[in-house]
Amino acid sequence: MPRITLASYLGLPGSDPTVPRTQPGPFVTISRQYGCGGYLVGQILVELLNEKEKNSFQGWRIYNKFILNQLATETELAVELLERERRSKPSVVLDFFRSLAGERIPPGVEIRRQITILMRGLAVYGRAVFVGQGGVHATDDIPRGLSVRLEAPRGWRVREIASQQGVDESRAGAIIEEKELEREYLRKLYTRQSPREVPFQLTYDCSAFSTQQIAEHLVQALEIRGLVRG
Repeated sequence: MPRITLASYLGLPGSDPTVPRTQPGPFVTISRQYGCGGYLVGQILVELLNEKEKNSFQGWRIYNKFILNQLATETELAVELLERERRSKPSVVLDFFRSLAGERIPPGVEIRRQITILMRGLAVYGRAVFVGQGGVHATDDIPRGLSVRLEAPRGWRVREIASQQGVDESRAGAIIEEKELEREYLRKLYTRQSPREVPFQLTYDCSAFSTQQIAEHLVQALEIRGLVRG
C-alpha cells in the first residue's frame, strides 16, 4: 500500500505534517459503559459540528476501535506519528509503552501502542471525536480537548442491549459482563504504570438524556470552552 501521511488522510491540501500547529485540537473523547450508545452520540455530534462549521477546510471525524485498528495496520500513519512523538516532550502514556520495551510485548499491546500514537496525532490535528480505546488517558496531556463519560444503571443497559440485539435480558446481562471484563483489561494497562485518576469533564446518565440531547449539549459545552465558535 502506498504511504499515507496524516495530512493527506485528513484531506489537508498543502499541509506539511512535520510543521507543528500553533495549537492542538479541538477534540472530544467519549468513554462509556457498555450499552450507552457512545458511537451514536459521537456520530450525531460529528454531524452537528460539521453543519455548524461547514465552511471549515477540515471537517470533524469520528474514530472508534475498528477505524483506528484499520489505520494502525493498513497505513504508515502510526510510523509517521511515532517519529513526531520522539521529537516532542515525553508523555505519561508513551512513557508507559516505552517501559514495556524490556518485556515480551503481546501483539494486542503493540496494536494498542500504535492506536495510542494515532489518537495523539489525530487529537493534535483536531476536529476528532474518539469513542473508547482509552482516549481520555491517551490524550490527557494534550490541551483543547473535552473528555466525556456516558453511564447508566445496569438494568437500563440490560434492557437496551436486549432490545438492540434481540436477546433475552439474561443473555444481555452476560454480554455486558463480558464487555466490561474486556474494558477492565485496558484500564489496567494504564493504571499499571500510572495510578493517577483522570477525571472526566462531563458525565451523562444515558437513562435520563437521549443521544440527541447529549450530542446537542456537547456542542454547547464546546462553545463554552471556546473550542468551537458560538
